[in-house]
Amino acid sequence: MTGKGVAMKKLPLLMMLTGAVTTLVWARARTEFFPQVQVNTLYAQLLPEATKPDTPSSGSTTVDQLEAILRQEASDVQVEQGQVSFKYEGQTMLILTSAQHNRMRIIAPIKKAAEITPEQRDNMLLANFHSALDGRYAVSNGIVFATFLHPLSSLQEQDFRSALSQVNQLVQNFGTTYSSGALGFGVSEEKPEPLPAI
Repeated sequence: MTGKGVAMKKLPLLMMLTGAVTTLVWARARTEFFPQVQVNTLYAQLLPEATKPDTPSSGSTTVDQLEAILRQEASDVQVEQGQVSFKYEGQTMLILTSAQHNRMRIIAPIKKAAEITPEQRDNMLLANFHSALDGRYAVSNGIVFATFLHPLSSLQEQDFRSALSQVNQLVQNFGTTYSSGALGFGVSEEKPEPLPAI
């Protein structure tokens, strides 16, 4: 057998090993806290850049209040400069807040965006309309996330607790029902129709 033939036989094995290593690395990343460098990158992408120090307005929900709820609902809660990382029912999540911009969001990683199929991407968009309810599927920094966004000041405790559950369910149900676990709103099944000719 020629050298080229041997190399071609070794290629599938190399691809399998590479895929296995990638899967193990991603599995480990999902069970650990977001590395700080990734947190900073995500923070820069997902929230507007602050032009002055965050100072919450009177009566608004604060990171301290969110942290207090998380101490009851989650584990491994760590707070640092408007960012809260934690585990909810074993799922790694991150909350990004900006009092100045009155915004907060919960994010949880699902998988690498390059690994999803066109059908999964379509199902994510359909779910955002029908079954994700208050949560959403999103892509940022090459990663598919389950996310929840809300004004910080008007976020109520029961809505926050519900949001944690919904984001977790979106992660768990990716690839199957794509549901947040709450009731669906609209048609349960929908097939994309071709765009009309222009």
